[in-house]
This record gives sequence, C-alpha cells and structure tokens, in this order.
Amino acid sequence: MDLYSLVVESFTIHDTRAYHEDSVFVSFTTFVDGDLVDTWSSKKLGDYNNGTYSTPSAVRNHPPFVINDPRAATQFIFQLVNNGHVSASMFNSRAAATADQLAGITSGAIGTAIGDVAGGLWGFGVGFAIEGVAELFSWLATDCDAPVGVDQIAGPRYVIDQLTDNVAHEFRVTKNYRGSDLGQVDGGDCHLSNYDITWYLHHNRTWVSVADTGNQLSSLAGVAATEHNGMLHCFGVGTAGVNASHAVTLKGATWSVDTIGDFALATNLPLSAVSFDDRLHLFGVDAEGNLSALIYTEDGGSWYPEPGSPPNLKTAEAVATVAFLDRLYVFARDQVTHHLRVTSSSDLRVWLPWVDLPAGGLVPQSAVSAAALNGTLHLFGIYDTGKQPAHVVVHTSTKDGLTWSAWDMVEGGLTPIDEASAEPLDVAAAVHEDRVYVAVRWQWTDSGQTKTAMGLNFSGEGQNWSGWRTPWAYDMEFQPSAPTAIASVHNHLYILSRRVDPDVDPTQVWAY
Repeated sequence: MDLYSLVVESFTIHDTRAYHEDSVFVSFTTFVDGDLVDTWSSKKLGDYNNGTYSTPSAVRNHPPFVINDPRAATQFIFQLVNNGHVSASMFNSRAAATADQLAGITSGAIGTAIGDVAGGLWGFGVGFAIEGVAELFSWLATDCDAPVGVDQIAGPRYVIDQLTDNVAHEFRVTKNYRGSDLGQVDGGDCHLSNYDITWYLHHNRTWVSVADTGNQLSSLAGVAATEHNGMLHCFGVGTAGVNASHAVTLKGATWSVDTIGDFALATNLPLSAVSFDDRLHLFGVDAEGNLSALIYTEDGGSWYPEPGSPPNLKTAEAVATVAFLDRLYVFARDQVTHHLRVTSSSDLRVWLPWVDLPAGGLVPQSAVSAAALNGTLHLFGIYDTGKQPAHVVVHTSTKDGLTWSAWDMVEGGLTPIDEASAEPLDVAAAVHEDRVYVAVRWQWTDSGQTKTAMGLNFSGEGQNWSGWRTPWAYDMEFQPSAPTAIASVHNHLYILSRRVDPDVDPTQVWAY
C-alpha cells in the first residue's frame, strides 16, 4: 500500500504577521486527478512570537493518505496561517475550500518542471506566491489574520515516487515565505510576515495492519473482501468460529472494525463476500460442512438473515461467489463426489439445481475463485498436473454460465520467484480497471525453511497474462499465512492477508 503524508515539521518566524504573536493553524489537503480526496486541519498550534518552533507530534503524525495508482495526477497542499478569529470547527472546511481553489490554479501544469517560482516549489510542479493568491483568503481578513506560508508538491504519482526514492523516503524542503501586504489595518499594526518553513512529503510503501483505535481485524482462516457502495469490506472467521470479524474502509488509511453474527462457522475455511442487487451478502460453511447463505446488509450497519440458501450440499472447502448476468453464482466442491459444482439465483430465494463443472482431466486441490468482466465469467483454481510442476494455477471461463472453455494454465505454469520448488497454494480473483487480477500464495523450501510469497498477475481477457510480480514494501518481507483476498475500490486494488510473523498475533489481517 502506498501511503503519503505532507508534513510541516518546523518554522522560524523572523517577522510575525500580527503586532506581537501569531496564532498559527495548519491544514493539509490532497487532490487526486483533480478531486479533493483528503483534508486534515489542526486546532491552534499555539501563539508564537519571533523564534524557531517545531510542530506538535499530532501534526507530524497526522493520518496518511493512500494513492495506489502510479498514473494518478496528485497535488499535496499545505496552508500555514495566522488565525485569531475563525473557529477551529470552521477552519477545516474553509481551508479545504481554499485548497480547492489553489489546486484549480495549477492543475493544468502538473508535471511541468519550471524552476524556482517566487514563493513556489523548487524545481518541480507549481507553487504559490502568497501575494498572488491572497484574495483567496478573504475569510481570514479580520485584524491581522492571513496566510503566512502556502505551498504544494504536485505531479503524477510515479514522479512523486522518484522524488521520494531515497533512504528517508521523503522529499524535503526548507525555504522562505513572505506574506502579503494586503489587508493592513489599525494604522499599520499588521506586518509583512517572514517565515522559514521546513516541510516534507513522506512516502511509505508497506503492508498495514487492518485495525481501528480499539480493534484489530483477525481471522482463524483466510480473508474475504469485496467492494460495496464505494466501501471496501473485509471479513474473517472470528473467535472459535462463532462469529465473523468485519472491517470497512473508504480510503484505505483508516478502518472501522467490528464483529457480526452468531454462527457455527468452520474455523479452517474463509468466508465469501459479494455485492449483489444493492446488498452485501456473506456466505460460509458451518462446522458440520453445510454451505449456507449467512446474512446480508444494505448499508454495512445492520445485518439480516438471508431469505434462502443454495440447495443442500456438504463441502470441506471454501465456496466462491460472483455476480454475473444479473444472477448470483455460487461455486463449491461436493465433499462426497469431489466434483466442482455451481448454482445460481436471481433473488436468493429460488436457486437452480447444482450442476457439475467440467474438470478437464485435472484433479482439483483447492477452492476456486471467480470474477466477472465484460460479459465473461472467469474461474480460477489450483490443480494437480500429475507431473512437474506438480501444481499450477488454471483458468476457465463462460459467457452464458452454461458452456465453459477448456481449463488452461495461467502464465504457462510459470512462478513469480526463481525457485524450482515453488508451488501455488490458493488463488483469489478480482476485476480492476478492465482487467482480471489474480493474487496467488506461493510456497517453497529455502535451506530447510518453508517460505511463502504473494504473486500478482493480470489479464484483459484471461488468456494473455502480464507476468508475475510480488508486492514489496520498504520495511518488511511479508509472508502470507492463509488464503488471501483481493478487491478493487476507488481505483485502488487491495490485497488482504494474514502474516507469518512470530512477533505478532498470527491471526491478524494486513492490507496492501
């Protein structure tokens, strides 16, 4: 996950704006492709006369923002102001509105290296001269209230990443900001402010723990995830398999975690979540091996029992669900016959009988995963070839839910790592920006130790694949410990998994 934080670290006041002391506030705003996506404002930092000051820890550690698309046009703006009259509750909205106007001024020049602009950013993007934008701060025009330092860093995310590609993972600036001579009142009591400000943009590529202030998302089995009404919902199997753990996020940087239901779930099998017919549905397998449609919600707040369940079937593997052609499809492997079977419903009350899917001569060894794109339903699984490599990721598809293509190997059976013994353990699938993505957990032995890694691949039609790549982080080697989930929301593709780490709770869920 790519996390970005714009931070004002410290400032030196050579001349205050006010006669004696400035009441300093700070605001940070993020724009992606011209849209306001994040804003954070402080309460008053303090009253400061001339001197050098560090910002409080709350300012330096305000929540980061997630931007996962390297092509996105980004703008990070800060406003440092002297504000003695606008309430803290009003400051955030007014600063955000001003940032929107500031972003509009320079959005057309993102990515243009123009050298040093007066009052602007060195060598990249377009900055702001306070004198030139002072009229945008009319809401501060009481006594000596005024901006004392305003700037931005702007450009395509991949260029921002180049600027932060160093040991500290940050782009740091220390420069002088002179205020505007507009709005002088009270016989000249207001000064032309003169501040030196040190600020930086920090970029951290990492796996993050899925947690809120009081709870951590955990799962005794793998993880399920899906998008619903613009939110990312994630699910795990809760304590002793009697409930489901649930986490939801809008932006990826902050989460809300809770517990839902009272179910006798199988503790070794992940749940399956799907958004269908304006509802979010949760399916699972109980402790006796019975497949059931557990619950649904319309808004993520209140959960209700499903009106019906798929036809009776015993299974020892997790089920897969997908919305396709105005129907909800469920895939499961019959515990008695070991056949891979499918059923579907248009209303979750009346279900079609189970139908066997062609196995193509390969012996299935794990649960399947499904995704629908452009009128085609794609199905993925792990199969035993009976030769080397022993296990491969395979794919089949259908355009009508009845006739399926022959199973074929994803990426010709190649692995994402240079290890002859590496084999796939499980696969998760999702659609992101008109591509089908698969996240596969791979396992191999290195010097007598078992290791795992994540492999990510994508295709526009399920035939020509882009090549395996492994999500990497600056600060950790992430080894997944259970079946993973993959989901897309707001132009972001998320991977969720438990982590192999003896120093943390092995049931904790992490996101990338």
